[in-house]
Amino acid sequence: MGLFDKIKQNLVEAKQKKLEEKSPAVPAGKYPEPCALCGGNGADKKYLGQFWHKKCLRGVKKQSKKMI
Repeated sequence: MGLFDKIKQNLVEAKQKKLEEKSPAVPAGKYPEPCALCGGNGADKKYLGQFWHKKCLRGVKKQSKKMI
């Protein structure tokens, strides 16, 4: 490896580290399934046979109360 190859390799590694830092971490949830409302990973609750985030479930329940 020449001098320029080492420099290029260091630049590529630095870009990969930045991408890893920028990518959002998967939220830690009770279930690995996606949320029924937003589709995000890491659902916390199972309600009516579907998996939900706590925040999404609260919003859906409030909206359904307004419909009645």
